[in-house]
Parts: sequence; C-alpha cells; structure tokens
Amino acid sequence: MAQKTGQCLCGAVTFRGNTAETILACHCGQCQRWTGGGPYYAVRVSDLELSGAEMVRAYHASEWGERAVCATCGTTIYWKMQGKPPHSVAAGLLDDQSGMRVTEEIFVDYRAEWMSPFEGATQSTEAQEYAKLEEYMAGQKT
Repeated sequence: MAQKTGQCLCGAVTFRGNTAETILACHCGQCQRWTGGGPYYAVRVSDLELSGAEMVRAYHASEWGERAVCATCGTTIYWKMQGKPPHSVAAGLLDDQSGMRVTEEIFVDYRAEWMSPFEGATQSTEAQEYAKLEEYMAGQKT
C-alpha cells in the first residue's frame, strides 16, 4: 500500500490514505446508475483521513450499503457498509493513479454488453457476491 491523496471535482472533499494498487470494478445496476453508465471503480484504502466530511452526503441504497457523494459537485466518493468506516474510495479521485490496474470485477452478469472484461481480472457474479455478503453478515451477528 502507498500513501496517496485525492479529492472530489470541486475540491470540497479531500483525503489522504494508504491505498492498494488494485482496483475493483463493480458492475451492479446500482453502481451503473450511480456512476452514469460504467462500473464503480473502487480502490481499497486504510488509515483514511477525510477533510470536508461535512460536505459528504450519504445515501442508504440497500439494507447494508451506503453510498457517499460530495454535496457540492455530486462526485462519487465511496461505498461502504452501513455503520462501518469506508475501506475504499472511488479510484478516479486519486491524484496519482500510476501503476494501478483492475484486478477484480464483481456482478459481472450485469456488465454492459459494450464493455469488455478486464484481462486477468477475477470475475464473480451476483450470486457469488450475495453468498459472500451472507457469510460476512452471519459473522457480524456472532
């Protein structure tokens, strides 16, 4: 992981954190609508320091997920589990995206027909992702 910085389009929300060099592409229907057509490209981040948090607006898009945007410019900031800190940010917000690549695609059964799979990236379907979610949620109840 490398220390990187980033910001939304208008600069009202900025951040610093340790990011992976790998990108996850989510092709679910919600992410396609949220991003305007393509997948949501997420990069894992730890030790996230967020400035302008008062400008972040959250939307509970499901029983478990929360999507966050900048209240001023509407930029996609992150998706996270409700009640948990963000563990990823939108990859396009990073000031330096060098050396990064898509290594994982999820909800591939919803990938737009006009979009080709990323070479070498692992692929998982909606059913596989919901099975992982059920396992995670079961672990949270113990």
